[in-house]
Amino acid sequence: MTAPLLRPYLFLDTETGGLDVTRHSLLSMGLVVGDDGLLRDSLEILVRHEPYVVSAGGMAVNRIDLVQHDRAALDGPSALAAFDAFLQRHFPGDSPVTLVGHNVAFDRAFLGAFLESLGRPLEPRISHRIVDTHSLACALRDAGRLALDNLSSSALFQHFGIVIPEDKRHTALGDALGTFELYWKLVERMR
Repeated sequence: MTAPLLRPYLFLDTETGGLDVTRHSLLSMGLVVGDDGLLRDSLEILVRHEPYVVSAGGMAVNRIDLVQHDRAALDGPSALAAFDAFLQRHFPGDSPVTLVGHNVAFDRAFLGAFLESLGRPLEPRISHRIVDTHSLACALRDAGRLALDNLSSSALFQHFGIVIPEDKRHTALGDALGTFELYWKLVERMR
């Protein structure tokens, strides 16, 4: 068994069919855990829907081919089982798990809608507390510790030298891994 995480954070990124959590499909979840910048484990879960509800704008950003996606994706209950297994492996018990991400409220909302569609509430297993790398970057900029006007994930990744291969950028797992690195770079900048 792996030693317990020092900081019980789940780094999360999602790819969705659009921006409207009440309509658009959650297509994938990128899950990452680790301590002090050392990656422990990661998983990408692709979610199948019948039918998919997507927007042209959403699909232009995530570049998901729905035909290929559908072949590899898990149905809702199987995706939930994979999510639960990952949580139990790294966050045993039933203590609330804190999410970390870039503009993570968006990802948390889509995760919540997905869980609720399967009869599972988001809380208490997923904490109402979040850590947002965009907010951390804003605070550093405002404190004079980060000289950057654009605080998008792309700008921050570039600024801190975080390289995500082009074919992994704007995938749930690629962006979750990048955000994991970004969080620890921001923490280091605070020291």
